[in-house]
Amino acid sequence: MKLARRMLLALFISFVATRGNAHGPRERGVPPLQEEDYGPKFFEQLSRMFRQFSQGDPHHFFQTARPVQCSDLADRGEWKDVAFFSGRKKFGDWYRTSLEEVKNDLAVYIFSGVCQNQRASLQVTTKVPIEEIRVKVNPPVRASFNSDAKGYTFDLPYLFRGTDQNGDSAYTFYPARVSDRYVTHITSHWECKAVAEEYVTYQFLICHTTLFGHDPVDIKPDMRDKPTVSFGASAYTILSNGKSAFTLN
Repeated sequence: MKLARRMLLALFISFVATRGNAHGPRERGVPPLQEEDYGPKFFEQLSRMFRQFSQGDPHHFFQTARPVQCSDLADRGEWKDVAFFSGRKKFGDWYRTSLEEVKNDLAVYIFSGVCQNQRASLQVTTKVPIEEIRVKVNPPVRASFNSDAKGYTFDLPYLFRGTDQNGDSAYTFYPARVSDRYVTHITSHWECKAVAEEYVTYQFLICHTTLFGHDPVDIKPDMRDKPTVSFGASAYTILSNGKSAFTLN
């Protein structure tokens, strides 16, 4: 199930040409969660959010989310994938249901930088598990506030070729082996805003991810009806650092 979720996530996320060393530094773990993170109401709120978003239009919820500010992101700990929406009914949607699931997922996003104003640019560092016990640290990318999207946007070029649960060609953030190399023609564009539903007291981001590629073989129009391509064009991911929204100031 974990592998299937990772591959489904890969189907909906997009990526451009990467530069430099194909393999960044690796480490064996990530700092432990703080005791107050992911408190007793967290999964209750996430479950409610999942039902609301999956039964409605994720794009509408993204459009009505509030603009995220620099201080919402910078040095606020490690953000994790806690829910995923494909944008298509009953295909690939999932959410975390327990603290154990959160702890077992070593993939994280870290926003860092100095907020000289609430639209200052930041750095985003991503970490992904590799061969079960290791964590691969990707070079940071620049995240900038986009006035049109009313949120922070960034591109993640750290994509690997793999296969989905049906054996079809797919792309994933998660390398199967240390020797795997990034692909160089696809990237994932992210637009992130803050979830602002009235019942939410924890920090959640809703991120719209879209697929971009330089190779027409991967995304040519006559392939749009194939799940590995059309489903991979757009999706919505919920990120959270598990912290109370009332600890921002």
